[in-house]
Amino acid sequence: MAERLHLGFRFLADRDLAVTRRYGLVHAHGGEHGEDVPTPTTAVLDRSGAVRWLWISDNFQVRPDAAEVRRAVRGLE
Repeated sequence: MAERLHLGFRFLADRDLAVTRRYGLVHAHGGEHGEDVPTPTTAVLDRSGAVRWLWISDNFQVRPDAAEVRRAVRGLE
């Protein structure tokens, strides 16, 4: 997606939930059929990998405001 949109940053696709589990962001049995699913999370990391902005929700339908995420990303420049 980042390449298609010509963005200068990467997105993480964690299909097997390995990273999600490492950070304790799994909603156990929260899927439609009782499968483990990721807790809705948006993180902005700097080039060294340090988390500079973090948003976590307990509701999969709620996402952070795009303007707020943009401000966090711009704060890294």
